[in-house]
Amino acid sequence: MPVVLLLDIDDVLVLPVGYKRGIPATLETFTRRLGWEIPLPTEADIEWFEAAGVTSEWDSTAICLAGLLLEAARLDERWIVPDFDEAMDRLAARALDGAQIRPDYVAWVKQAGEATRLGERPSQAALRLWQREVLPQLPRSEALAALLSALLATTHSLSCPTTAVFQTWMVGSRAYEEAYGRPAPVEVPQGLLEQDQPLLTRDGARALTAVWYEGRLAPAFYTSRPSRPPLKEPPPPLPVYSPEAELAARLVRLEDWPPVGLGRLFWLAEAVGLHENPTKPHLIHGMAAFAAAIASVDGIIEIQALQSAYETLQAGELKGPLAEWAEFPWHVVLVEDSVKGILGVFRTVRRLYELGMSVRLTVFGIAPHPGPKAEALEAYVDRLVPSVNDAIEEIVHLCREG
Repeated sequence: MPVVLLLDIDDVLVLPVGYKRGIPATLETFTRRLGWEIPLPTEADIEWFEAAGVTSEWDSTAICLAGLLLEAARLDERWIVPDFDEAMDRLAARALDGAQIRPDYVAWVKQAGEATRLGERPSQAALRLWQREVLPQLPRSEALAALLSALLATTHSLSCPTTAVFQTWMVGSRAYEEAYGRPAPVEVPQGLLEQDQPLLTRDGARALTAVWYEGRLAPAFYTSRPSRPPLKEPPPPLPVYSPEAELAARLVRLEDWPPVGLGRLFWLAEAVGLHENPTKPHLIHGMAAFAAAIASVDGIIEIQALQSAYETLQAGELKGPLAEWAEFPWHVVLVEDSVKGILGVFRTVRRLYELGMSVRLTVFGIAPHPGPKAEALEAYVDRLVPSVNDAIEEIVHLCREG
């Protein structure tokens, strides 16, 4: 039975030092502008964000800043105007005592994660909830709603203030300006992504590469990192097309494997007219990763594989390369550290089975220590292991022995 290996990247193959430090660095950029000295999210807080299914730093950072602004609105209404930059200037001029701002980052992000609907980003869920439950109790609610919308409605765009600052912290000011063709919103000499550390050992990468060379493994990265689109042409200047998945793949010496990240997904969404968030746990992410993995070893053009994933979901029957691959039994092996990602692949495998493909699933959950992430994962995995390296031997065995 051929093995399709889907690998998450962050906290599975790579320790995302940059992303974790990027959240407090971005928030501090704004709180320093406001003159506030307040606690920022800790690594433990960020683990709670991920356990709640909010794995995109663009979403969690925007939610955290929006929560802080709501707290400021309870203390003083005179700064509230619809324009974000003007509101920040007016709020800074008010010189509120930061000690009066009481951040509850985990509660804000967790509430958004729990309320997120299929095809919706957690930031959009937070906006929906706060518009309904919080804004009616606050002054200048219409202006405040416009202000929150500027933060939360389009976090996957550089028009979102926190996303623009976060991306600058990730790649540095110079690389930001070169990639996006616009001035960096903050001066950052060196990007935090350069601090990322490999979790997959060199021996682990060699073992996986060996079974790939033997033709026993069809791999792909199943990640919410930005990535390049499946085209050679330069992509438009959007944050989803930053080659951050490719950088991680290179760090663990697996750069020849297809990274099905945001660049691939948003390219596909635009190509077919999908107006939903296509990332985990959306069914299209798991289906696209499955198709791209097999295409990478079967000589199929990646664009055709991605489009066949969408066409299969739309038609309710296997289309294109997916129909051709249905004559083989497949074993999907997922290595993932988030429930959201696991649920997306659960749904993918179930849909493929319903459409007539012989497919089974084995899930390795990654949790390096006891805590909220391990507790959340335990009910969804076949094996919970502290590191991807603890799963390599069994994955290789599955490839060679079935």
